[in-house]
Amino acid sequence: MKGKVLFLSVLMTLISGSIWGQTKDVMVIERPQRVVINNSGDTIIVQVEGKEGNPEFRYSHQAVLASDVPVVKKEKQRDWDFQIPFKKEEIKQKAHHNFNMRGIGVGLVTALNAPNDMNVDMGASYEIMAPSILEWEYCLTGGKNSFAIGLGIAWKNYRMTGRNCFVKEKQNVVLGTYPEEADIKFSRLKVFSWTLPLLYTYKFTRKVSFKVGPIVNFNTHASLKTHYKLEGENVKLTDNNIHQSRVTVDLFATFKVSAVGVYVKYSPCKVLNTDFGPDFSGLSTGLTLFY
Repeated sequence: MKGKVLFLSVLMTLISGSIWGQTKDVMVIERPQRVVINNSGDTIIVQVEGKEGNPEFRYSHQAVLASDVPVVKKEKQRDWDFQIPFKKEEIKQKAHHNFNMRGIGVGLVTALNAPNDMNVDMGASYEIMAPSILEWEYCLTGGKNSFAIGLGIAWKNYRMTGRNCFVKEKQNVVLGTYPEEADIKFSRLKVFSWTLPLLYTYKFTRKVSFKVGPIVNFNTHASLKTHYKLEGENVKLTDNNIHQSRVTVDLFATFKVSAVGVYVKYSPCKVLNTDFGPDFSGLSTGLTLFY
């Protein structure tokens, strides 16, 4: 209210003296109930209703502006209390948990530390995965950090397209060669897994996030398939009992923007039981969608 009194004092001074060239008078009206300023053309009318101790008080002043005096108009503003608006503190998201259905990933696979004769073609080898068909996620306070455990599936195909192939000899998987006149297609080793991802996620924004953690694989099925042509006839050799490692662990990381992400997965564990087959591990990289 002191701001109002100061404003009215200055206004009265301007009206009664400095603008119109009249004798300077100052009228102070303490705590007016209502002030009306009417600007009509070159005429200003100031009306005051009520004051401290006298609600019946009325005051009116009319002045004519000189033609060379500029007039400044102001829109209606808030009360003259000079309050500084402060932005309200954002309400932080509370800790909570969710059940989610995640998307898929598709990538290329290569063999690491494999024997010299095992030339896996990464451009022809692929991985298809849905690591978290069903997932339970726990989000910490603030919503940026979360931990999740899920259940999913994955296929890995290690494919050779050169002169060597996978061959099953009795109980063992060995590296062999095609018949001399064979028209070579491919020889591949495929592993099917049920997956149990244990992942940490950090959300930079609502659409940008980073996910990292181990994925436990329960490798329930694996097979060999070699395909070539010989004397114009298609030849396909298959075998299912190849002694894959039953449980393996992958180290997984992905960076996602909106619905699309890029991932890398390092598999330090041996793909096959080395008592029955070649000693090698794996590495894959590719794209995720809605994961």
